Amino acid sequence: MQTETGTVTLVQEDRFRLAADNGAQRLFILSHRARLRLDELQGLARSQRRVRVAYRDAEGLIAGAAECVDVVERS
Repeated sequence: MQTETGTVTLVQEDRFRLAADNGAQRLFILSHRARLRLDELQGLARSQRRVRVAYRDAEGLIAGAAECVDVVERS
């Protein structure tokens, strides 16, 4: 599984955009396996807390499938 770290900048239904620490913008779909609820994801976007997204590439989609989204502290 791959990971990306950054801040959630936009949430729409089960999709979200991550502004990665390296400056890239990544699109993700929240997997049904993720333990994060939609309202929690929206809260992360509002608070601009830094998160780590563990994801897998979704075949045929430009977005990754986010399996886990965890808050991380700035280092």
